Formats: sequence, C-alpha cells, structure tokens
Amino acid sequence: MCTTGVLRIGDGDYLLFKNKDFGRTHFDDRLITEPGVFGVRGVSTWAGTDPDLDEFSGFSIGANEHGLLCCDSNVRTIEGHANYDELTEIALREGRDVGSAVAAVGQAVESRPYLWANLIMIDASGAAAVEVRGDRIDATELAAPTARSNHHIALKPHPGDDDTVTTRKRLAAAQRRVQEAGRIDDIFDLQRSHDDGDTGICNHQGYRTVYSYVLRHTGDATALHVAQGQPCADPQRVELTVPLGKHWTAKAARQFRASYPSAQAFDDR
Repeated sequence: MCTTGVLRIGDGDYLLFKNKDFGRTHFDDRLITEPGVFGVRGVSTWAGTDPDLDEFSGFSIGANEHGLLCCDSNVRTIEGHANYDELTEIALREGRDVGSAVAAVGQAVESRPYLWANLIMIDASGAAAVEVRGDRIDATELAAPTARSNHHIALKPHPGDDDTVTTRKRLAAAQRRVQEAGRIDDIFDLQRSHDDGDTGICNHQGYRTVYSYVLRHTGDATALHVAQGQPCADPQRVELTVPLGKHWTAKAARQFRASYPSAQAFDDR
C-alpha cells in the first residue's frame, strides 16, 4: 500500500512524492545508483512478515538523468503475474520523458501480465498516471496536481483489490491536499497527515508507512528528501542530491548511499 502524487511548483521545478506502506513496522531500503538512473528497489513480498523471505525486483520509486521521475503503488496481487516494480524500472531506463516512458510500459505489458498497480510520473513538461491491470494499461495525461493510492480510477475499483478499507479515504485526503499545495513544505505536511485518523496518508491501519520520499527536480539536478519511519513522528528527513548525469561520480554515489537512512543502502547489482 502507498500514497503517491505529483506537483509542478514552477517552470522547471516539479516533484513526485510517495509514502511507502509495508507489512512490517520497520524496513530498510536497498538502492540502485548508476550514472543514468536511480531507484529504490521494489519488493514483491511487501505484505510479508519475515524479512528473510523478501523478494526484490524493479524500482518502487526513482529518477533518471533526463529529469523523469516515477513511482508506483499496489492495487492487487495475483499469483503468476510479474512485479509491477519492474515497470517503474522500465519507465526510467527506457524513457527520456513521460511519453516515451508510457510507451515503454505499454510494450512491456503487452508481453506479459503484471500485478495490478498505479504508476505516476512527471518530467519538465508533462505528467501521467498509468493504471496496470494484468495485460491492460490505461494512461491518463495529467494537467494538474494529482494523487493516487491503491485502487484504479479509469479502470474502476475491483472488489478483489488488496485494500478496500483505507485507499479511498487516503486518495481523497491526498488529492485535496496536493491541489492546495504550493511549496514542498505542503507536501511534507501531506505525508505526515491524519485527516481520517489511523487511515491517514501516514498510515497506521493494516499496513504502516515505513518511508516517505519526495523527489524534486530543479534546473539540472534532482534532490531526494527521504525519512525512514512514520512521518507523523517527525523522523529525521535527509536531503540528498541524487547522483545522476553530470552529478554522478563513484564517490558521490558512495556518499549518497552512506547518507541514506537505511542499514541496507548498498548497490546490490
């Protein structure tokens, strides 16, 4: 479970946010840091209680050297389908912008069915929400600040969705708040909010929010604002320049991982 969204603050200044909800109260991210792409590793076993059984693949959130930002959220887990986190990685590895990223995701879904998910992405000039349902996708161009949670909008909710309790309330709260946002601090407030009690954007019911992220692209650089733990408890939020493109060196990548709030923030490929 996750709450995600995009916001354009000004010309050449835009962001993507995500609260990661997980099946445990604590989780340590693993990272991919390469000259052309950055990603937080996805976990297809996000609902599992045993960390020794975690299965990592794809990206749950990330950015590339072209200024494209992308993340995802779960909708429905179906045995035998590929992990939707792989689609976020495909979008960031193959896309130079939102249009080419959506095309790459569509081509991947044509080749095999994926777990149901919501992807959301933004670049310097456009944004899109992509709903994935097995071997189907629906891409919606976004012209305004937009949030997503854990059910489909265009393809409609399904009674078998993994979350039918908190997702609609979280989406309503997140959409209201992101529409009113004008600065990054408003997004931090959104991430720690409890407009509907324990089912808030900072989730305490069923699945717990274990990380909050904001990727912000300005000029030629992408910054990551990340905190580990429940956002409402005000854990330390770290601001890091993502080592991409001209900002990438092996030393910068090492420093990025060393400063990241995780005991497992190594490059595991």
